[in-house]
Amino acid sequence: MSLFGENLQYYRKRNNITQEQLAEQLNVSRQTISKWEAGTSYAEMDKLLQLCDLFCCSLDTLLRKEASESEVENNLVHREHMKNFRKWITCGVALLIFAHAFYELVTGFAAVNENVLNTLFMMIVIVATLLLIVQGMKDSDYRRKHPVIQDFYTQEEKDAFDSHFPARIATGIGLLLIGILIGMNGDTLPLSGSMTDDFYYGIFLLIVTAGVSILIYTGMQKQEYDIEAYNKDNSQKNSGKCDPIAAWCGCIMLVATIIFLTAGLVFRLWEICWIVYPIGALLCGIVTLILNCRK
Repeated sequence: MSLFGENLQYYRKRNNITQEQLAEQLNVSRQTISKWEAGTSYAEMDKLLQLCDLFCCSLDTLLRKEASESEVENNLVHREHMKNFRKWITCGVALLIFAHAFYELVTGFAAVNENVLNTLFMMIVIVATLLLIVQGMKDSDYRRKHPVIQDFYTQEEKDAFDSHFPARIATGIGLLLIGILIGMNGDTLPLSGSMTDDFYYGIFLLIVTAGVSILIYTGMQKQEYDIEAYNKDNSQKNSGKCDPIAAWCGCIMLVATIIFLTAGLVFRLWEICWIVYPIGALLCGIVTLILNCRK
């Protein structure tokens, strides 16, 4: 039996497909499938491409690699990549919001040199921005090297996550609502010493940071289990189509940055223009949920 035949048999059995069913999907005879698996004949290129689409594997894996070993390796690599990707993306977005929370907390708690505070603020923003850029480049490189992957997540794993998904989303939204409530009533809450109501705006942003982080991390974990969407998105990119989620979120954050810089540099509204980033993050989360629901 050839390596192609062994891989074909492995994929067929893994997907619980009989030779007759596979033959029907490829519009060939059962004997043809049997000969392919036995190694006495070879599939034409168009049939090989159909098999790759059917089994969500690359042509290189189908023809030249041990499919079972490659799948185990891809499983571990994909899990590790997605885990690190969602962790650092969440961290990057959280740092962007935390930078403004830190600014408001320090301003409201004690008198600090404004130049020093602005420098610390920009340092946090720069670190967060670079983190997002690096992780975006790493994810693009990973997707280029792994354009198609198998759905190796078990139904038990998906069910276990789905059972906790509503509670996590509710927790994130609940934190956002609590934060907004504190932010709206910051000027009426008790203050001590030289504290100002900016302190409570900082608390509001800290709670927003926690809520947005939970929503982003949970949403990305939900997306990780949707292997069909992963493969579809990659095929769209390879065909020159743009990912609508990435396009919308990119535009939202670009507009937020333009508003932030214009308000700060032109109108000197540094004390309030930070609000555009948490609003942008919320809009990105809403857009992601809406577009994912439409898939």
